[in-house]
Amino acid sequence: MGVKTADRSPESTRARCASAVGLAEGGRNRARRTRAATARPTRGDSDLAILATVAHEIRGPVTALTTSSGLLAEDLAILDGEQVRGMLSAIHRRALWLQGLVENLLCAATIREGRLRLHREPLDLLQLIADTRSLVEPLVTQKRQTLRVRCREEMPTLHADGRRLGQVLVNLILNASKFGEPKTPIDVSLARSRDTVRVTVSDRGPGLPPESTERLFEPFYRSAALGTCGKDGVGLGLSIVKSIVQAHDGRVGADNRKGGGARFWFELNFTPL
Repeated sequence: MGVKTADRSPESTRARCASAVGLAEGGRNRARRTRAATARPTRGDSDLAILATVAHEIRGPVTALTTSSGLLAEDLAILDGEQVRGMLSAIHRRALWLQGLVENLLCAATIREGRLRLHREPLDLLQLIADTRSLVEPLVTQKRQTLRVRCREEMPTLHADGRRLGQVLVNLILNASKFGEPKTPIDVSLARSRDTVRVTVSDRGPGLPPESTERLFEPFYRSAALGTCGKDGVGLGLSIVKSIVQAHDGRVGADNRKGGGARFWFELNFTPL
């Protein structure tokens, strides 16, 4: 009896490539179905319950990364350029998503232990937004959304922790992408008053249920009124936003956007020259 070998025909390779890219793109959807019977953690849950939720959350993306990278390692010589680029792009997006999750988990642990420290230095807010944009655009464009930055006046130099405020921007933009409809814009607008700067991130999603506005920034909170919309995620992003902004003596808030969607904003003080 002969030994059965793997089918390496071009047709088989194309099919496996398409399957791997689909797995990378849909890993979080599968993770959501896997944890459908797992309750979302609450603030009072044990560390084990939280770890179980995180494990379910990362299982799909990790499986997708393993599958895609394995296929590239085995069949790189017979894949065409378009297939390779598609798989590498999918791998990159999943890796960025996992990186953001790890950053949020580390920050949440730091906040929980009361060890959040700021390293303040002169900060160009527009440059920070430009740097953040280059980081999140691969994830935003996955839904064919466009990221628009609006600033009609000169912004002052802030004395702030750029790394932490970058995390605030990433969380707000990805939250807008998660709830926003495909092929819609996400607006990041800046405005200043006499001694404050406000940054607002707006989406074109379902908006905020009235009963949720008081609890949006609580760890692990999710409004039942939103159903399955934006169900992926551990639920730490907005609570981290609030903690970092308040550490800067700033304020956060959210409301519904006129014309549909939600707006999340934060304000920071500055000393006029």
